[in-house]
Amino acid sequence: MKTEQVLKITFLLIFAITAFSPVALSRQGTLTGQVIDGFDNAVKDVEVKIKKTGFTTRTDENGQYRINFEPGKIVVTFRKKGYTKQTFPLNMREASVLNLPKLTFWKFPESGGVFLVRVNDYKKFEYVSLYSERDDNSISFYVKGEPTKIECPEDAFDNGSIEIMMLDYSKEEPVVVGKNLYSVTDNNLVGNIVFKTKIWGVEKIYDEYSEVSSRVGLRYVTLEPGKYFYCIGQLTLKSKLGFGYYFEIVAPGSSEKGGT
Repeated sequence: MKTEQVLKITFLLIFAITAFSPVALSRQGTLTGQVIDGFDNAVKDVEVKIKKTGFTTRTDENGQYRINFEPGKIVVTFRKKGYTKQTFPLNMREASVLNLPKLTFWKFPESGGVFLVRVNDYKKFEYVSLYSERDDNSISFYVKGEPTKIECPEDAFDNGSIEIMMLDYSKEEPVVVGKNLYSVTDNNLVGNIVFKTKIWGVEKIYDEYSEVSSRVGLRYVTLEPGKYFYCIGQLTLKSKLGFGYYFEIVAPGSSEKGGT
């Protein structure tokens, strides 16, 4: 046998042994973790994939997964029908075992809107209209309709207020930003503007917004008992009509009907 052929066969044998040896396999790292929904329940059958590779797996009954990767810049995707797809870029420098934090996987509500995230489900806020009344000096804004009433347990209140989480979902197109929360006073008055001084008699409330996807966002806000209106857009001097979501935080132990 010629020397050249012997060297070629020897090289192929060495390559085969190296390619399938534990040393070669050790060049792959492993990501582990768990997927839960917004109510702390495990989510099974979520597809977990490293983009542009053949690495893929699914979560088990406990929402847990284990997937290999090759070091470098990778993109991990989580997908399941009826839930928001989530994507995470990672820069993995070593082929190690990394346990990722729990991933909260948000389920789509049956319709678009703003929802209170409760213990086991969502509660949708009423979608209502806003109108304005004008005179020579000012413009006043009023909400039409009745608010969605929310009565919370007494132990949920801290110093007279409660921290709530809301899910903002746009079913048709990605518009989940551009909403402003206002306090509503007597006679469903949102507030007013005085023309000459441009003084706003409107109590705008800050809420923390966190984007989950192009169609889903989470809003966190601390509120005292009272009525509130999530206006789609801003209240301005040019505003005549508007729309938004109307709800009321009912004090613990209230005898009013319709609380949850």
